[in-house]
Order: sequence, then structure tokens, then C-alpha cells
Amino acid sequence: MTRRTWVFLTVAGGACRQTGPPRPELFPETAAGVWRRSAVRDSPISDSPDPVPRSAVRRLRIAEYDGPGKVQARAYELDSPAVGLDLAQRWRPSADTVFFNRGQYFVVVKWQSADRAALKSFVEELEKRIGR
Repeated sequence: MTRRTWVFLTVAGGACRQTGPPRPELFPETAAGVWRRSAVRDSPISDSPDPVPRSAVRRLRIAEYDGPGKVQARAYELDSPAVGLDLAQRWRPSADTVFFNRGQYFVVVKWQSADRAALKSFVEELEKRIGR
């Protein structure tokens, strides 16, 4: 294969790749009227504190919120919805933590001394936002 053929195949292959629509921001700046996002970042999958199969994760996005307590939400974008369902079925509950899965997303929400009603509203809003 000549260099010219190789370059053509590389460029043509890149042009045919389907990238899909841009991902919406999973974590709003404000949530449930009382939570304010203080930080949001993409994190290396290797830094994940959760027992999620690294090979099945496309992206890990972490957001922190201040309000009537402190909340950290971690959203794992997975290769397939089946991985999220499997995680939800095998997940071990822990203190001050709740989780849910929606399609290709598995979300873990951890809090410190948060108001229960405000926390419930936060999680419900996040579920609706991701469940679109």
C-alpha cells in the first residue's frame, strides 16, 4: 500500500465515522431550587472510587453541589444499557449513597449531612434529566 493510499483511507475513514449528537450537560448549574453546582469535571476512569467495570465505561463525569449539605454525583456513561442494569442489580448499598441507572448511564450520588427532602428532590430531578 502506498503512502498516498494510506492517507486517503485514513482521511476517508475519519469522515465516515459517526460521532452522534453532542452530549447534553448531565449536571445543571442549579438543581431542585436549592443546590448550586460548585464543580464539574470529567475524570479518568482509572480514578473511579466505585466498583464499575473500567472496560465498559466510556466517560466518567463528576459534579459537586452545595446547598442544604454537600452532594457529589458521579455519572458513568457505559458501553451499553445492559451493563447499567447489571450494576444496579449487583450494587451493594452503602451509607449516605444512592444510585440509579438510566439507559447508558449509571449514576452514584453521595452526600454529607444533607436535608433529606432537598436530597430527594435533587435525585428526582437528576433522574428526569438523565432519563430523557
